[in-house]
Amino acid sequence: MVRVPQFSETSSAETFGVLPVWRRFSILVAVVSLVCGAFVLAGELLPVTPNFEVDRLASLTLAALPALVWLLLSVLPEFRVDRPRRRLIGVAVVSGLCASAIGLPLAEAFFVIDQWLPLQSVFQRIVGYTLTAGMIDVGLRFVVLRYLIYPQALRIRRDVVAYALAAAIGYSFYFNLVLVWRLEPTWNNAAIYVLSSFTIQATSSLYIALGIIESYFADAFPLVLPVNLVVAALVAGVMQALLPGLLSGPLSQAGSGDRPLFGLAFLLAATIVSIGAAYFLFSNSERREREAYVSQGDGDGV
Repeated sequence: MVRVPQFSETSSAETFGVLPVWRRFSILVAVVSLVCGAFVLAGELLPVTPNFEVDRLASLTLAALPALVWLLLSVLPEFRVDRPRRRLIGVAVVSGLCASAIGLPLAEAFFVIDQWLPLQSVFQRIVGYTLTAGMIDVGLRFVVLRYLIYPQALRIRRDVVAYALAAAIGYSFYFNLVLVWRLEPTWNNAAIYVLSSFTIQATSSLYIALGIIESYFADAFPLVLPVNLVVAALVAGVMQALLPGLLSGPLSQAGSGDRPLFGLAFLLAATIVSIGAAYFLFSNSERREREAYVSQGDGDGV
C-alpha cells in the first residue's frame, strides 16, 4: 500500500513538523551525550573513591536518562504538532518488552555473544555482531513498528522517524537497566554503556525508518526495505565491534577499560556521521516527493 503525495492536506502538520522531530532527536542525543560525557570526564579527572550507594543511584539514573529526556521533550510546547502521535508510548513499551522476552535471551542463551565474539578479530567481530545482535535488535524493532504503526499511524515521513526513535528508547532502556542491575558498574562506566546502548539503537533505528519511508511513501523498489534493515544491522554491528577495542575491555563489562575517553570520542563521531547520513537520505526523499507533487500539479493544470 503506497501513499500518494498529499502535501496540501498535511500542510499544517508539515509546518509544525519540519523541525520538531529532527530537533528533538538531535537535542536528545546532545543532552544524553553531554551528561554521560560529563560523568566519564569526572571519573577520569576527579580522584573520587567509589561508593556503592552513590554508584548504584547514579547508574540507575543514567540508565533512565534517555527515556526521561525523551519524555520531557515530548511535553515541551515548541515540539508539539497539531496532530499528536498517539502511539509513541506504546511503541516504546512494546519494544522494551520484546528486548526482555526475545532480544536478551537470544543474545545471551542462544548466540552466547559475550563468550566468543569479543575474542575474535575486528572483521569477525563486525560480521558477528551484525549477524547476531544487530539483526536481532533491528528485526525486533522493525516488527514492533510494522505491526503497531504501519500503515494506519503514518501521515507524513516524520511520523516514521518519531516512532523509530520511540522504539530505540524502549529497547535501549531495558538493556541499560539490566546492565546496571547485574554488573553494578561505577557511575563513569555506567555512563559509557548507557551512551553506547542508546546511540547504537537510536542511529540504527533511523535506517529502519528510512526503509519504511521508502517502501510506504515513495513506492520504492521492493528490496529497499530489506537493504535498509541490513544497513541498520551493520551500523549497530560496526559500533559494537569497534568500541571494545577503544575501551580496552568488552562492551558487556560496561566500558571497564583503560581508555574511556577514546570510546566516548568514537561514539560521538560515529553517531554524528550516522545521523548526518540518515538526515541527508531523508531530506533527499522529501525533495523527490515535493518534485513529484509539483510535476503532478503542473500536469493537471495543462
